[in-house]
Amino acid sequence: MNLLIEVMVIGLVLSADSFSAAVAMGHRPFTRKDALKFALSSGGAEAMATLIGALAGTHIISKLEAWDHWIAFTLLMAVALHMAYEGIQHLRGHDEEVEAKKDFHSFAKILVVSFATSMDAFGVGIGLGVANKPVAAYVTSIGLWAFSSTIAGLYLARKMSDRFGPIMHLVGATVLGLLAFQMLKI
Repeated sequence: MNLLIEVMVIGLVLSADSFSAAVAMGHRPFTRKDALKFALSSGGAEAMATLIGALAGTHIISKLEAWDHWIAFTLLMAVALHMAYEGIQHLRGHDEEVEAKKDFHSFAKILVVSFATSMDAFGVGIGLGVANKPVAAYVTSIGLWAFSSTIAGLYLARKMSDRFGPIMHLVGATVLGLLAFQMLKI
């Protein structure tokens, strides 16, 4: 396969988790600044995970490999359960934090989701390093695709949120939960 096509396709494929997470979390109102923060976090985490994976080497990897999927699962599942709780509370009318609902997710939650969804990029980075591929091209492609897909996912979710309202909490929790279980593919 042509190197440019390979670089682009790998970046696109790895952006699927970023897109899904953005759709899941885009149910809350957000500003352009919020979208930019999330997209930078997502793209940065994917790029950084790829680079770290490429640099890590087989010695370190053999020690983390047994646990990386459990770490990603735990982080994503915690966020998914919290979102499900928020959705159920809102549907029951126990939404005590009506004003807080107007805020986008905390930056800490954005970082957790960004890094949890970048575990695949870490694995790809390991493969790139072992194969002596031009890591910089892949890191750039993966980061840019993740950035772009996060923006697209957020704005798609906004359109859906306008119509479906609080149901998006539960849909988002389900998507993140499915992503969490996907991390367990051993």
